[in-house]
Amino acid sequence: MKFGKLEMRLRVFRPQSDGIRLTPPPPRNGFVECRKGVEECGLMEDCAVVMPREGCCARCKGCWYNGTDYASHTEWGDSGKLYRCEAGVVTISRPECYAPCDNPKHQRHYNCPVCDECVINGQRVWEGRDVRIPEEPCLSCRCVRGSLSCTKRACPVLPCGKAQQFTPVGECCPRCSHPTADKILPISGSSLPKPCIIGKEYHAHMSQFQVDPCTDCTCINGTAVCARHTCPVLTCTRALPPPPGKCCPECPNVEEAKAACIVAGKTYQEGDTWQLDACKSCECHGGEPRCAMERCPTLSCTPDQTLRQSPGQCCPKCIDIDGICTVFGDPHYKSFDGKFYSFQGSCKYQLVSDCKNHTFSIRISNDARNTSHSSWTRTATLRIGSTKINMGRKMRIKVNGQRIALPHIIKGIAEIGRSNGSVVLKSDIGLQMLWDGDGFLEVTVSSSYKGQLCGLCGNFNSVARDDMRTRDGRLINDAWRFGTSWRVGGHRACTRRQERPGLNSRCKASKLTKVRRLCRAFDHHEAFSECGAKVNPHNYKEACLLDACSCTGVRCHCAAYRAYARECTRVGAEPRNWLQAAWCDPAGPQPAWLLRGRKGFGRAAKSKEHSLPNLSAIPRRNNSRARPPPLHLRR
Repeated sequence: MKFGKLEMRLRVFRPQSDGIRLTPPPPRNGFVECRKGVEECGLMEDCAVVMPREGCCARCKGCWYNGTDYASHTEWGDSGKLYRCEAGVVTISRPECYAPCDNPKHQRHYNCPVCDECVINGQRVWEGRDVRIPEEPCLSCRCVRGSLSCTKRACPVLPCGKAQQFTPVGECCPRCSHPTADKILPISGSSLPKPCIIGKEYHAHMSQFQVDPCTDCTCINGTAVCARHTCPVLTCTRALPPPPGKCCPECPNVEEAKAACIVAGKTYQEGDTWQLDACKSCECHGGEPRCAMERCPTLSCTPDQTLRQSPGQCCPKCIDIDGICTVFGDPHYKSFDGKFYSFQGSCKYQLVSDCKNHTFSIRISNDARNTSHSSWTRTATLRIGSTKINMGRKMRIKVNGQRIALPHIIKGIAEIGRSNGSVVLKSDIGLQMLWDGDGFLEVTVSSSYKGQLCGLCGNFNSVARDDMRTRDGRLINDAWRFGTSWRVGGHRACTRRQERPGLNSRCKASKLTKVRRLCRAFDHHEAFSECGAKVNPHNYKEACLLDACSCTGVRCHCAAYRAYARECTRVGAEPRNWLQAAWCDPAGPQPAWLLRGRKGFGRAAKSKEHSLPNLSAIPRRNNSRARPPPLHLRR
């Protein structure tokens, strides 16, 4: 369609043009995230002056200095001076050296004298770490190759006024609280030099001005070039304001130094040091305490790691999280690395084993429950050395063939008890099991087992795509062949003839609507609304549909809800009242629509069949019985 010389065209939306890269990172909790890129548009964080938009990207005002354009936040050095561009202002300063020891030494590769020992005010500085002292927040000391080097830097001049500045907690220099738009717009075809604006003050090209007694500036074609004096490091805790004609604060004159420091009722002599916590130490100096605090680096952990602070350590570290493998329903498996699959084999299988050091193994026995295609986990058996622990139906526990009462302690092996209606086993080798006595099993292993496990739960190497590795080491993408390869105990351990399931999945029309309603709470009920943004419910919903369609009764779908609720709790989004929301409360009433027409619910019906998408069950054989409901949910 044309209007005169204007032509209206449809343009294809391209996310890349708005600074978004669609290269997917590794999935986390079932989601693939799109991250904003930095290559196309550049960073806008802490930008004080925003330039007019050109194309899709907003730009932060830069600096022009000695014929070169510099982006905001850029730093460079020349002849011992430090230069920094901050939204149209170039600050030139010379760092001030400081040596917190009696006999500092000059060494190669250091601009300032260094101390042989990495200690300041009693606080030891670890290799590569920074330390700060409260009296001088802009003083930074770093331990490099066993030597301590300290420098104090001047803060950059900001384009905003004092009233619009704030200093973040734990930082040395202020920032502009709100970005402003560049007020000097370019005049088309004009080559006139630009003025400078600092706060509410206007400065013409080549004019000189002061922003404070320590800073002299010159406006050069829109860029304020400021030389700022760096004040020396003070050794007193209570400094006096700068005297007239000077720009730096000074320490008061002390005629006679005090002999001791009194802190919280305790007396410390001159030179004594004491530890306040893992990050902070103090030293008595001239009758006043002087403290230093280690500064922790900013860390970003990978999806399979978490930030954790160990007792006695100042800074947290990224450590590998424990691996969790879950078995539930008809059975569905989620491996340690997050691989989700269904496998209805009805034999005995190796669930997980330490295939490197052979410290433990867990085997499960799946029962067909008199069905042609369904199964459920009947028992789980843990072996640690010569100790065999069997978890059976109704939470019956045996140790080396002898039934035990709970709680029970096996010295040097494990502790077994009850918690929230399940059996919990905690071993001494970094292994934990949770068993509900009716098909729900959760195995947790320490990160020390990373890369040395095998079985139906995968290899625990943080890569989900290689979890389906058979007993002989082949990588396949076939759940039936993969599961069958980990069968143990021979054919006698099977409860029916093992045949590959069919490819079609059908649910009777009399049941299909009810099945879908049973499983809709995952994404339609407020109980799971908070969790839905953190853990993708898709796989659990599919498992719910399969379980509800393949068994009789009214609560076969609850195993999938329970597994999802456990996952939600681990990410800090525990669903509230989910038992009632999903009709899984044994003491709660059943909805009228579920009880209506129960005669055909779960049985073969003559009605028309409907396809159930994305399921992997097979049609039942003639004269076969549907899978009964879990024991603890029967009514």
